Amino acid sequence: MLESSLSDQLARLLGGNLVSSGDGHEIDGLTPQAVVRPVNRIQVSEVLSWASSEMVSILPRGGGTRIGLGNVPRKADVVLDLGALDRVLDYQPADMTATVESGVTLASLQEQLAPGGEFVPLEAALYERSTVGGILSVGAGGPLAYAFGLPREWLIGIGVLNTQGVATKAGGKVVKNVTGYDLNKLYTGSLGTLGVIVEASFKLLPIDAHSGALLASFPSLADSIAAGRKLIQSPAAPMGCHSVTSVVSRHLQDSVQAASQDLGLGEEETALTFAFFAGRAKATGRRLEEAAALLLAEGAKAVQRIEGPAARGLLRWITDVPIEISPSPDLVIKISVQPKSAARTSAECGEIIFSGEKPEQIVDPGFGSMRLFWPMPIAISASGADTTQPILDAVNQVR
Repeated sequence: MLESSLSDQLARLLGGNLVSSGDGHEIDGLTPQAVVRPVNRIQVSEVLSWASSEMVSILPRGGGTRIGLGNVPRKADVVLDLGALDRVLDYQPADMTATVESGVTLASLQEQLAPGGEFVPLEAALYERSTVGGILSVGAGGPLAYAFGLPREWLIGIGVLNTQGVATKAGGKVVKNVTGYDLNKLYTGSLGTLGVIVEASFKLLPIDAHSGALLASFPSLADSIAAGRKLIQSPAAPMGCHSVTSVVSRHLQDSVQAASQDLGLGEEETALTFAFFAGRAKATGRRLEEAAALLLAEGAKAVQRIEGPAARGLLRWITDVPIEISPSPDLVIKISVQPKSAARTSAECGEIIFSGEKPEQIVDPGFGSMRLFWPMPIAISASGADTTQPILDAVNQVR
């Protein structure tokens, strides 16, 4: 059988203990014939070189949290699991830089940087599973994208193996590095199609002394977005601001009961504004007060202030929301617009109906990104028919 042939070849190449069955690693309905988990970049190179010579398709994988992104693969022969490449190779607290292997999870990396009082400003849902290589391959920002931007902003060096297993590098371990082409930005967001990321170097930031958040309930999503835009443009501007629709609000009530009380959650018309702050304790407290007053003046029904670990927990929750409320087979569309157009785009997208439903939304009025969620009917999902093109066309017309 082809399956045993691939597994046997990989076992002879790396050893049987690094090769397993593809069961449980399905990708868009395709079951790979084997999963290989190399323990160093030399073995990764050997696998890629072998696959190239044998015309075997390779699907790089980190934590597998965003595996549904991108086009459906034509075939899935071997999953290349990079989870064993999880070392911090170099950390220079004085220089505020770190070099790591691509399989280290974001949670593990932040934990190892914390004793030095620093962190890497990357964001990812399910950060206990999300790997650095996966975050770079996806290239997406999180709730604090308004303050931090995208992952490529913090990447100063990268190591990649191409499809033949040949190593290439770009950038370096120092912040002021201007030699050669800026391939860092090319690889970031490429979804693993240009090569396998095995190493990355980052600029770091000091950990803030204090953090806080505001939750404000509004009668409608439009009101929430308008208030968020005013807040972003004010002297009390937060590091990130998000507006969410009623289903997301009710999900918050189920998940963060203590933080969501007295906000009118559960009412059909309720939308929420989240605003996140960090810095020195006194300055952060003053910004929280000014921001709360502004939100009330802009029509908030209630505003709740959260500080310390609870605020960090709320930030983690809103980071995980897109995955928690949209398990497959829901239809999720992420779009980016000019921040000043967020309100108009949200209103127009909110009228797009799919399978009898209008979308739930998460809108970042500062960064200009939004996610639209529609439930995918089981019958359509099971049929495999592509019924989403009219939705994509409608969204493109709005933009």
